[in-house]
Amino acid sequence: MKKIYLLIIGLLPLVGMAQKADEVKVKLSGFVTAEAIFDSRKTVNTREGDVILYPAAKSFDANGDDLNDRSELFMTTIHSRLNVGVTGFEAFGAKGSATIQGDFVGTSNDKIGLFRLRHAFVKLDWGKDELLVGKTWHPMFVTSCYPDVLHWGGGLPFNVLGRAPQFRYTRKLGDRGYAFIAALSEMDFKSNGPDGADVKYVQQASIPEFSAQVKYDFAKGFTLGATAGYKFLKPMVVNSAGLKTDEMLSSYQMNAWMTVKTDKLVWNLQTIYGQNMYNFVMIGGYGVKGVKANGDYEYTNVKTSSIWSDLHTRTGNVRYGLFAGYTKNLGADDNLAMNGSSFVGLYSRGSNIDYIYQFGPRVEFHSGSFMIGTQALYTAAAYGTTQINGKVADSKEVGSTRVSVHFKYSF
Repeated sequence: MKKIYLLIIGLLPLVGMAQKADEVKVKLSGFVTAEAIFDSRKTVNTREGDVILYPAAKSFDANGDDLNDRSELFMTTIHSRLNVGVTGFEAFGAKGSATIQGDFVGTSNDKIGLFRLRHAFVKLDWGKDELLVGKTWHPMFVTSCYPDVLHWGGGLPFNVLGRAPQFRYTRKLGDRGYAFIAALSEMDFKSNGPDGADVKYVQQASIPEFSAQVKYDFAKGFTLGATAGYKFLKPMVVNSAGLKTDEMLSSYQMNAWMTVKTDKLVWNLQTIYGQNMYNFVMIGGYGVKGVKANGDYEYTNVKTSSIWSDLHTRTGNVRYGLFAGYTKNLGADDNLAMNGSSFVGLYSRGSNIDYIYQFGPRVEFHSGSFMIGTQALYTAAAYGTTQINGKVADSKEVGSTRVSVHFKYSF
């Protein structure tokens, strides 16, 4: 009898642990999506043509015909998504939650169809304070203010897109807003450099990217916010002469946004300005401004600005939206180094584009958890000649229209 009593006493902690374990809730959610896309002109895109950036430049054959003046059709389901959410546990006196989310977009074009880790993070919430660790949206992508467009990419290249491993501390400002600071690195949204897009340039710098954000509800349905960040790259560890180099590049980026929300409408407006915006899938980057006597490269940033607006209805079985965006190449901070008629090094997206704009309406038909939507987008890019100051001269517009149909079942 005594042994049985001791056994029961010994099992009591395990019973308590089991009761606590029963409080943990695991929720499975996601959606299945399919879409068909028609482009009137060849575009610069990614992921089976699904994510559009801008129309391709004119390219002439021997007969003077534009090789890119042709239509394209895409059909895909790769954005179908699976999300696992965990809640109900406690740690260090805080309420805990965790999320793992993925889709089948892959991390590059040659990995399309493979499962991709979108988010993987844990949050600890003490009420006024919150700690997030793991991979989730980059602070420059504002989850409460982004283009709610049907086409994937969240309004690229006018709005940023990016997720990053990070440590983020948030302080709540009562019931009206928050402020946070974060230290980040890069994963699948990578900076560009001498060896193409790669996370090694950030890793070699050995300094995390820093970011801060504040959001405040000034009135019911009226929110303002801003983000600012600073990042570091070491593009090379061995210079052009084969010697060790420690040359670094630092860049900043910022945004400001406004959200107006009523019972029936949502209007999101955001402006973005920054250096070396390549890893955000926007135009811009950086280049070499000089070569030292020992073979070291000195770098300079290429600046980018953008503004976008998205207005949409939020009630009813039929919903409407309108998106418009504009982005501009503002040139380099310093003149770019030349080697004859070519640049010594220019690691920039759309370096021969002066500006891009896009606008288009959309309509969605909702029936329970099922949605059918259609959207038309017109995108124009002004191509020209890249100057020594990084700006583009003698530009001429090239336009393309995209019409798409989207089907989505959420669960």
